[in-house]
Amino acid sequence: MGLNNIQRFVVLMLENRSFDHLMGFLKASNPNVAGLTGTESNPADPNSPASPAVTVTRASAYAMPFDPSHEFCDVQKQLYGPDPSGKLCSNPPTDPAAMNGFLYCGNQVAQSANVPGQGPRVMECFQPDQLPVMTALVQEFALFNFWYSSLPGPTWPNRFFVHAATSGGLTDSPGTLQITTGFTFQNGTLYAALANAGKDWRIYHDGLPQTAGIDSLRLAYVDPFTRHFREMKYFAQDVQDGILPEYTFIEPNYDTGENFVNGNSMHPLNDVREGEKLVKSIYETLRGSNYWQDTMLIITFDEHGGFYDHVSPPATVPTGDDSRYSNPQHSFGFNRLGIRVPTLVISAYTPKGLIIGNSETDAVTVFDHSSIVATVAKRFSFPNLTKRDAAANTLEPAVSLDAPRTDAPMTLPQP
Repeated sequence: MGLNNIQRFVVLMLENRSFDHLMGFLKASNPNVAGLTGTESNPADPNSPASPAVTVTRASAYAMPFDPSHEFCDVQKQLYGPDPSGKLCSNPPTDPAAMNGFLYCGNQVAQSANVPGQGPRVMECFQPDQLPVMTALVQEFALFNFWYSSLPGPTWPNRFFVHAATSGGLTDSPGTLQITTGFTFQNGTLYAALANAGKDWRIYHDGLPQTAGIDSLRLAYVDPFTRHFREMKYFAQDVQDGILPEYTFIEPNYDTGENFVNGNSMHPLNDVREGEKLVKSIYETLRGSNYWQDTMLIITFDEHGGFYDHVSPPATVPTGDDSRYSNPQHSFGFNRLGIRVPTLVISAYTPKGLIIGNSETDAVTVFDHSSIVATVAKRFSFPNLTKRDAAANTLEPAVSLDAPRTDAPMTLPQP
């Protein structure tokens, strides 16, 4: 039966953490995890063979003193090393990417943020005991080894891919005028496709939702009678009352007004344990409800946030739609994915401790945010939005059991 057992989807997209940064050290206890050996390193200067290197190590704190760089140009440096002439973002692209510019970028940003000496923090990675909630979910459900952000760039364009399987050519963080004007996409959004297929949807949020930057969703957000946007504080009660729609997207508390510090999105400037509390709450709410046996919970991250990952992003299918938001200074064909991010699929039909993906060179094990769009489109039988989601792998491997599990834990550990 596979995907047909799933009647609804709940998607939580957190922020700015790479796969190795959160999951890499799980490899020590589970060799199927495509994580770290503990010897991976980055040089301070990728263009100097004699430059001192920093090796990956245990995370020293739950929050960062600075926000690592992750704009489009920064990610090119992280992938390929900086251009020594300073005229371009980076050295010429290679395949595979060298993945050697993370420390360089970390040192630069730490210096400019007046926290010199803190740059090597981008090479720190959490041990399993530091993230008991996420670790428990990996042990119980499905982790994707090779799930990548949808482009090598920042939050906004990557989040657009989960909503529309495109960013409309956007590669960088948008300016205030762009956000105020609102974004449109040639083939619409997942939410319009759901409505056209007779399926309901809702966005839960804590604070101003990023989805309100999409003009069609903004109309729903400002509608005083809307049922499509709800504050996160109502989520548990709505689940208990049996009014969860076929598709739910959850936006965490970004706390942008206070520089992210008090948020629970797992942004580097807030305490990662607050994000774990949010994950625990959502899981336990669904696990204890009547929805458990037919719901797929997807937990992912928009992009890597400037933190180290050792796996080179693979080539991918361009979106094939318009490029109205493209930056002429950052020409990009959307033919390569961004850096890996942690992604979990949780359901009653997910085998215990499933690790999906044996090789980064195997096309059937590569996923990105458009895989969510592709999965929902397949389940509810509506057309794909772009060439990207039409070519994307769906999440069916994560729901391979014929009968629902009865042994999934009712509660998760405390962060």
